[in-house]
Amino acid sequence: MPAIADDMEIGGTSIEPGRVHEIRIKLSESYGSTAVYMPITVVRGVMPGPTVYMTAAVHGDEINGVEIVRQLTYTLDPERLRGTVISVPIVNVPGFNNRSRYLPDGRDLNRTFPGTPHGSQTSRIASTLFQEIVQKSQYGIDFHTATAGRRNMPHIRADVEHAETRRIARAFGANVILHGKGRKGSLRKEAVKTGVASIAFEAGEADRFEAEAVERGIQGAFNVLAELRMLEDWRKVEPPYQVIVKTGEWVRADRGGIVNVLPHPGDLVYAGDEIGVISNPYGRELTGIKAPFTGLVVGLTVNPLVNPGSPVCHLVKLDKTLPVVEEALGRSPER
Repeated sequence: MPAIADDMEIGGTSIEPGRVHEIRIKLSESYGSTAVYMPITVVRGVMPGPTVYMTAAVHGDEINGVEIVRQLTYTLDPERLRGTVISVPIVNVPGFNNRSRYLPDGRDLNRTFPGTPHGSQTSRIASTLFQEIVQKSQYGIDFHTATAGRRNMPHIRADVEHAETRRIARAFGANVILHGKGRKGSLRKEAVKTGVASIAFEAGEADRFEAEAVERGIQGAFNVLAELRMLEDWRKVEPPYQVIVKTGEWVRADRGGIVNVLPHPGDLVYAGDEIGVISNPYGRELTGIKAPFTGLVVGLTVNPLVNPGSPVCHLVKLDKTLPVVEEALGRSPER
């Protein structure tokens, strides 16, 4: 894990203790030859402590995290903070401006880390963030939503086999922690590989602000800062239940048509339960979709038009943890 430095510099700016620093780092240039900057706010406490990065809009249309990071940043008081919080509310500035998941070169930034300063536009931006922000931190939270056309239950994705990552994943306080090392080139995977404990928070839909997702994200971020003893005046909020799940899958449509998805994100469904109905828009034909196993709904489609193979519902399997969830939700095997 990167060492906690007494001296800190980001984008050529010296970061002094006890201050809030607003920095702009040049990311790229537009077609009109104007510079594209990534705004960063650094809150450095008067007392020593860890450095935590908080990033959002790595996918430019996933904007719940933008509001989470913005509100969090301007709530922090450097006089009462131990350590440093580096906030990047919009990483993918070109994508955000274009209301697009991707960068102008068509690449996915969250498949490109740690990047290279001499590669594609996306790779260069990834390199800038990784070198200037991630590698100067010991911990990190990356805020996401579902991709366009889907909705996610608020949950954490983390490599729980990495001790410090597991620590902050549990501290965040989400009901569900979905274990996985992450996809190659994703921010959290590549950060953990270099020793920076990192998690991703997934909540809600793309292209919109959702009050519940924003509230959960802010609360969870403060929980992590409290766990790291960076805040002493924040009492951690415990979730009604918390489970670590390691197995899940997208249940997919076998027919084309219009789907009516029955459960909501966070619902418990049992093996054999009907979770969707596909109708033929030209007739009376109906086709049911059943849950292949007992689990929690962590994601689902919000697009009613499906083809064979279209993802409908993301289920994570509950085995030993099923009684915990049943008790918390007031459910029973008899239903």
